[in-house]
Amino acid sequence: MFRAGVRALLESYPDIQIIGEACDGNESIEMILKANPDVAIMDISMPKMDGLTATRLLKEANPNLKLLFLTQHENKEYIVPALKLGAEGYILKRAASDELVHAIRKIAQGNKYLDAAVTSAVLDAMSNPFDNSKDAYEDLTGKEKEVLLNIAKGKTNKEIGESMHISIKTVEHHRANMMRKLGLKNLVELTRYAIKKGIIE
Repeated sequence: MFRAGVRALLESYPDIQIIGEACDGNESIEMILKANPDVAIMDISMPKMDGLTATRLLKEANPNLKLLFLTQHENKEYIVPALKLGAEGYILKRAASDELVHAIRKIAQGNKYLDAAVTSAVLDAMSNPFDNSKDAYEDLTGKEKEVLLNIAKGKTNKEIGESMHISIKTVEHHRANMMRKLGLKNLVELTRYAIKKGIIE
């Protein structure tokens, strides 16, 4: 419903052409890489794959791709990772329609755009970098902490799934969310984090 409204809005501007839209994270990656739009609009919350994971994969495949997040999430736990992953813009769904159009135009011209409503969260994160890392572990769910411990112990996704009585797909979901929240990129960083945190020796 919301996506249809955004499409109708953008189609009313002659200088903006919509060349595709996706229903989930996996489809968005495939479509964006194929269409190579001037600006790709991404949400944080999407079925099958979250927007942050999709953005990381898209930027790895095409570093020149310009991405704008259009989302309801306005806390720094989402904003900061999105910008660190290389997103050119971040705007809230409750923003005025003309602000979205302005953001798209600015990014298409090679500029960055940040919703005024989230600027304070970004500045707070920049001025308190150690607080972010300190609190990140507390933001993990119980399942995510359990997955972190098991991965740090060297268990495979299959072994973790069997011990936690969940599917491999669910393990992968918890793993992706956990690594995003902690700002970790690979297994080496995860292991170092676990040792530093005292989760394993």
